[in-house]
Order: sequence, then C-alpha cells, then structure tokens
Amino acid sequence: MTDKDTKKLGFTLLELMIGTAVLIIALVGLISAYIGCFALNESARNLTIAVNDAQCVMEEIRDMNIPLNITSQDWPAWAIADPPGGGGCNKLDNETVTVTYPSGAIAEPLEILITVNWTEKNRPRSTQLATLLSER
Repeated sequence: MTDKDTKKLGFTLLELMIGTAVLIIALVGLISAYIGCFALNESARNLTIAVNDAQCVMEEIRDMNIPLNITSQDWPAWAIADPPGGGGCNKLDNETVTVTYPSGAIAEPLEILITVNWTEKNRPRSTQLATLLSER
C-alpha cells in the first residue's frame, strides 16, 4: 500500500473544535429558552391569582346586590382579610385590591371596576375587571 491508498481515520482537531462550538451554541440556546419558560410560567401564575382575586371580590359584590351596601363596603380591607369574613386576597407581593365606581356610586346600573395591583420581580403589575350591576 502506498500513502495515497491509506485512508485517514478519526477527526482532526479543527473538526472537533467546530463540532464542540456548534454543540455549545445549541445548548446555550436551549438553556436560555428553558429559563425564559420558567419566567413566563411565574408571570402567568401571578396573573391567574390576580384575576381570581378580582373575581372573588366581584362575586361578593354580586351576592350583596344592594348598591348602598356595595359602595359603603371597605373592599380593600375585605379582600385581604382571611375567610370567612373576607376574601383572603393577599397571595401576591404587595397585592392591593381597589374597587371604583366610574359612573358614580348611585348610578343604575352600577358600573364597577376592580383593579388588582402587585409587584413581580420589582416591577409593578396590574389587571382590571369591569362589570355593570343592576338591582334584582
């Protein structure tokens, strides 16, 4: 056999370095996507808790169904009080629940706006629910 007939077996150092670089780039991309999914999961969980808290307050308002009782209630205090005397809405960082009546406290139907504010990773977040309520 001559030198031309022999086949070289294995990889060169340059081929191994290029393959390793491609593998590292792919792994870094996958890890950053994985970390991003955790952040989105936490944000979605917090938003779900906030919407549930606003719905809890809205259901309590709906059960009262008397505008004078609704507008005179201290909803922020009710929201953070533990059940059975309150809603227990204090699961998020710096969570506050605010109930406002944009068209006035004696309007018919009564317009109700419930705002939930909280802090997520040192950034303020909020969500709102709005409804109209008429006396039955």
